[in-house]
Amino acid sequence: MTYKNSSCLSVYGCVDNSTRRKVISTGLLFAALLSNSAAADNENVAAAIDNNTSHWSGYISASAASNTFEQSAPSSYQALSGNGRIAYRDTWGSLRLSSGGEVETHHNESYFYDTFLEYRTPTGQLGSDWSYIGSAGVYLPTSHTSQENKLRAAPRLAGYLFYRPSEDWNFYVSPRVKYNAYQYESGRHGEHFVEYRIDLLADMTWQFIDNWYLDINGSYAMAKAFNTNRYDNRFTLSEEIGWAFASSWVAAIGHNNSGYLYDPDRGASHGFEVYDERSSVFYLSITKYL
Repeated sequence: MTYKNSSCLSVYGCVDNSTRRKVISTGLLFAALLSNSAAADNENVAAAIDNNTSHWSGYISASAASNTFEQSAPSSYQALSGNGRIAYRDTWGSLRLSSGGEVETHHNESYFYDTFLEYRTPTGQLGSDWSYIGSAGVYLPTSHTSQENKLRAAPRLAGYLFYRPSEDWNFYVSPRVKYNAYQYESGRHGEHFVEYRIDLLADMTWQFIDNWYLDINGSYAMAKAFNTNRYDNRFTLSEEIGWAFASSWVAAIGHNNSGYLYDPDRGASHGFEVYDERSSVFYLSITKYL
């Protein structure tokens, strides 16, 4: 991808997709998760924009998100959010600190996201087209929800396997395991807190015109609550078109939707759909890479 500071969309030395940048009708919390994913930066795009001559890197991003319900509807969702990351890298790898917050305008609520502190290994090579990175990090309980539910911390292990067959096409897969260290195993109102979460994320980025890209991101998540052996699963799909309109600046428009591959509440013939009014969120974002 031919950006201002890069001759191609290289996956080497790339930056985290916060955990990617994702049902509305079941509550505002899940809507917030969707928009948080929407606002996250893209691994491949961040790598192309990044200036590798400096030890320091990062980004700041702002986004506006909405579903398609009328504003008067109880399930209507509109939000403004901001997030960012600062990172320092050297021969031993990199340290990254990410944080952000959101204002849900329709219901007049605002909150911070949990802050994520991460270490990444140096990039390893597997031939000319393949590379990999290891990751170990911890989510700190800076959000109101985590503090209220007595979350001490949430360590996460992850890996990234990148494949770059050409200058215009980039792919990666990222398995992730997260453990939530709650002080209590259930909430005051009988909530069952998630103990383990396992994610598998896959991403494809295609530069179809100079400074323009299409990104498709899918993830499959399994979550197990305390004192249970059952894993709840959810699939998320995101599509984004972005434009690098100036040096280190990217504007994007996108859509994401999350749901069950098979929906037991709607019957055997119903499952995940690319667009679903109940759970689809559309967004606009602008990102400045540092």
